[in-house]
Amino acid sequence: MPIAERVAAEGEFEKIVKDAFRKAGWRVRRELPAGEMADLILDAKGKTYVVELKASSEGRRDRLIPLLSQAVLEARGYAQHLSEPAVPVAIVAAKHIPASVAAQIKQFGARYAPDAGVGVIDSEGFRSFAGHGLEKLDAKPPRRADRDMAFPQRLPDLFSDLNQWMLKILLGQRLPESLISVPREPIRNAFHLAEIAHVSVMSASRFVNQLVNQGFLDEGEAPLQIVRIEDLLDLWVSANRQAVREMPAHWIIKAGPHQLQSVLRKYPSPSDPVSIPRCCLGLFAAADALGSGFVQGVPPHLYLGSLTLDAQRRLELEVARPDQHADVYLRIPDNREAIFRASVVRDGIPVSDVLQVWLDVSNHPARGREQAREIWRRVLKPLFGKRP
Repeated sequence: MPIAERVAAEGEFEKIVKDAFRKAGWRVRRELPAGEMADLILDAKGKTYVVELKASSEGRRDRLIPLLSQAVLEARGYAQHLSEPAVPVAIVAAKHIPASVAAQIKQFGARYAPDAGVGVIDSEGFRSFAGHGLEKLDAKPPRRADRDMAFPQRLPDLFSDLNQWMLKILLGQRLPESLISVPREPIRNAFHLAEIAHVSVMSASRFVNQLVNQGFLDEGEAPLQIVRIEDLLDLWVSANRQAVREMPAHWIIKAGPHQLQSVLRKYPSPSDPVSIPRCCLGLFAAADALGSGFVQGVPPHLYLGSLTLDAQRRLELEVARPDQHADVYLRIPDNREAIFRASVVRDGIPVSDVLQVWLDVSNHPARGREQAREIWRRVLKPLFGKRP
């Protein structure tokens, strides 16, 4: 952006900032000539804020982060020259800034400049602040709210089958090998992720970009590290609520309480998933096998790649009629790769990984929340964070 245009833009955004602060009851103490001091000095509830604002022609992360860094340094320097303690505030602005980019900017500020307040504003009326009591200045223009309602976040894209598999690889680095089966090595970039996940480079690059754009991955970090894990898991649970193809089945000939374990040990590991569908324990039975079982009395669930007569014969099961009791529930998943690639073998039995079990039971009506809380408390919380 040419200097003359940048100065004009910053003047326009400075007026927006002043109006926002004044409407919130803050006092603009004085306005000093450009170049001599910070853009604004404000008073609010006994605190002094030194504000430095930078404008960009584009609301892109790679354009705004350097400007934010510069604004933080300048605001800190100006604050040190005041006679009283002051909070440095760095604000970046553009004509339009997506909410996902604003979230990444605030995250960057929280990580590298926790002493400073951070603000993001645009010409459409969007305002997003973080730190030192600035959050009360947030605003979302009506037309953007309408647009967000018309074009909601497309969770199924982020949580497609292969995306879930790649997400398990990234998160699974923190989990024991006995609970999830994923390649174990630091993931350098999207190309490396594609290589070890056995997916196309385009699929891996698209997935990494989605995580970055939604603020779940810091593209500057190497190896790739998921951030805001709890928020991402909440979205994953929501995306996992879609209807599941589940069918009751019963034993052709009953053979005792350990019949399911016996047939699963004999079930072949398919080299060709088309000819012999993959299978593994799921939900509560899987939680038991992984050592985190909590709920008793629920019929076992079995994931099956496809419902073929050969698979039913090998499992000694057949689909039950409406009037028949269900000994086992068969689930035919849409996210086959994410489920079967990450499954583990416990005592000779294929078992869903712990992340999949947690996702599935979280939405199950039969005491699923209790089982999910137990898995979170015992396994996930120590590694991923704290939940209320």
